[in-house]
Parts: sequence; C-alpha cells; structure tokens
Amino acid sequence: MARWTQYLFEQHSEAELKEWASRLDMFRYFRAYGGHANDGDSLDVALRYENPEELIVLANKLGLKLNIYSNKPEQPIAGKTYSSEEYSSFPSLIRDTEWIQQPGHCCIFGLNVFIWCGNGLVNISASPKSYVVTNKHVEVAEELEKHLRSLRKFIVDPPKDTKHYVCPKYHPSLYS
Repeated sequence: MARWTQYLFEQHSEAELKEWASRLDMFRYFRAYGGHANDGDSLDVALRYENPEELIVLANKLGLKLNIYSNKPEQPIAGKTYSSEEYSSFPSLIRDTEWIQQPGHCCIFGLNVFIWCGNGLVNISASPKSYVVTNKHVEVAEELEKHLRSLRKFIVDPPKDTKHYVCPKYHPSLYS
C-alpha cells in the first residue's frame, strides 16, 4: 500500500487533493494508470443513461448538440491499413446507438471539456488535452457543477469503480 500512496500523491500532495475534494461535490480526481496505458490524470464526472433516447435528453440538458446520422456512416474495416488522415475521417460512433457520433472535445456551458459516451455513461472530463490536473481545471469543474446540480440523480460516483478515483469510497480520509 505504501507504493500506491506514493504514486497517488506523486503529482499532488495529500493536502492539495484534500482541498480539491472539499471544493468538489461531483467531479473526482483520477490518478492515471500510467505505464504503457499512456493515460493522464483527469478530473471527471459520469452521468448514467439507460438508452439512446435518454442519452439524447441528457445531451440536450448539457446544451450538447449531438451529431446523429440517418444512415450508418462509413467505418474503418478491421485489419485494413489506413493513413492517419484517412482514419481520422471516420466518425467515432457511440456504441449501442444508431448512429450517434462521440462528442469528444467540445464545449458545454461555455467551458471546454472532453466527453466520451458508452456503456450507459456520459463521461465528462474538466481537464481536456492535459495529462496533469491543475487548479484551473478544478475551477472549471466547480463552474460545471453549478450547471449539473439538476442532473444529480444521474451521477455515478465514482465514475468508474477503481481506486484511481479519489472519492469517499476509496479515500475516506481525504473527505473527513
């Protein structure tokens, strides 16, 4: 456990994470898996949806204009090689929908975020295009939380069931 604690507080001190936890009600700090995962730390919230129709309702409440195709757009063929330009021309679709494009980097409530949907969750990151969470990201999350209060019943806490999320379930000492 000492190695995990060392890793958890490597980027931000325990006092800083505790201070962020006291400021945020819905967003959770995620400590990257690291290593070969090549992921970064993030500040996230997740909203649950049951079906594509509910996803559309949530998107509307977020002020998010989803790109919905009337016919399935062309998608990459498994095993076929594409240049990065060719591959990036294919829209990334939300699984189990017909055919809603992933929002990705976008803006909600006038704030830049990264949104990825799937497995019944709308995952919102208040730290887009960054590998390290900063106080500026916490300020963005605080502002977003003001708009998300009416959607509290959809919140999933933590956004993913892993100790990498700093939340009361895994890190109660940071919330006392």
